[in-house]
Amino acid sequence: MAGILPLTILLALYAVSEIISRKTHALVNTVLTISVFALLGFWTHLLPKDLFTNSGVEAFGMAIVGIMLTALGTTINLAELKRQAKVVLIAIGGALGACALIVLVASLLNRQNYGIVGAPIFAGGNAATLVLLAALKEANLPLLATYALAVLTFQNFIGIPVASAALKKEAQRLLTSGELTVAAASVEPGTTPSRKPLQLPAQFNTPVFCLAKLGAVASLSYGTSLLLHGKINYLVICFVFGILFYQLGFLDDDMLNKTGSHGLITFLVTVVILGSLANTTPQMVISVLGPLLVCLLVGTIGLILTAGLLSKLTHTSFPLTIALGMTCTFGFPTTMLLAQEVAASTGQTPAERGALEQYLLPKMLTAGLVTVTLVSVFFAGFAINYLH
Repeated sequence: MAGILPLTILLALYAVSEIISRKTHALVNTVLTISVFALLGFWTHLLPKDLFTNSGVEAFGMAIVGIMLTALGTTINLAELKRQAKVVLIAIGGALGACALIVLVASLLNRQNYGIVGAPIFAGGNAATLVLLAALKEANLPLLATYALAVLTFQNFIGIPVASAALKKEAQRLLTSGELTVAAASVEPGTTPSRKPLQLPAQFNTPVFCLAKLGAVASLSYGTSLLLHGKINYLVICFVFGILFYQLGFLDDDMLNKTGSHGLITFLVTVVILGSLANTTPQMVISVLGPLLVCLLVGTIGLILTAGLLSKLTHTSFPLTIALGMTCTFGFPTTMLLAQEVAASTGQTPAERGALEQYLLPKMLTAGLVTVTLVSVFFAGFAINYLH
């Protein structure tokens, strides 16, 4: 099959999946939809098994993953995280509580590998999945790769309803208690950033130059991983160096959008995640359903139990603590959409709706950023050392 035809098929499947995700407000997410389309196509032989390979995306996509993780590091604003320290603590604590219970239960059931793979993905999704899939492919563990993809695609179905219900309860509490005006007024304005040590002149901020800078940092990350003899995963180093070089000014904030290729890179990385589907059989999917349900249920219980403890330690309402913790199962843009939709449906007046959104939105965005990036990437990089 000529390269352009499989590439076009993948682009069409991705485009339809993206539309469905938008129509369902990310409840049925892009990865889930394209996974279902791809599996049905492979199982009915409507799609060839070598679709991903012949498209040319698989090999190029793996090179792009390092750039994606480096760019992800540029979304971490350490000053904002410091200002939202309580939210950061709740998000990290909730995700770690969920992970701990998943690993514990998996160990008790003598399914350690399922806990090691499922916990980081439950705690953050795409970034952790990229790190884990690379390790699973190297270790030749296709069943666990299928399980990883299943956790990634289905965690939305438990995370979004729980977080939405918790946010609505918090919004109603704020309205009835009279805390809303005070809470909304407590949001502080941002500060103008000062010039950083490695910051380059504006003429070096063209889309291609931005890509080149990301590539340079990703290459440095790869070299560092080689020097460390692979003891720290290359993709984890990409993420850490992304944060470091953003703080030093060599990389700009939200670098991926400034490359002018955000959509293309996201497509390539998604295809990399789905690469194992061509060899996934119906029997493999059936065999991971039990571990999947256990992972999602146990992770949610662990997160809620931890939220109860964190609520008392941080003097934060229990519903809000649950909502902030559950952001690990969906991340942006669902964090934004949920906050906006709850504010719009709960507030009785434009002023109430605006105040609710002003209070909930920054917290949800910060919590989602912390769990989907910091927690999941570091935990995945740590966890892969214990796969066997």
